[in-house]
Amino acid sequence: MEDKQKQQMPKSQQGLLAIIIVILALEMILTNFFISFSSPIFKGLTIIHGLLMLIFLARQVKRKGL
Repeated sequence: MEDKQKQQMPKSQQGLLAIIIVILALEMILTNFFISFSSPIFKGLTIIHGLLMLIFLARQVKRKGL
């Protein structure tokens, strides 16, 4: 039981992952139906998404090791 608790992702990482997934879904929906790739909204979401992914991966590597 204790090993399973050690394997769990911290709540902050889970929240960050949830935000990343929501932004990814939002990007996909917006580009498919409403905006073009050259739109400032799309570019801003892409930058935010990339930064959040970078933070998530850096924290995971720091927590689990490479």
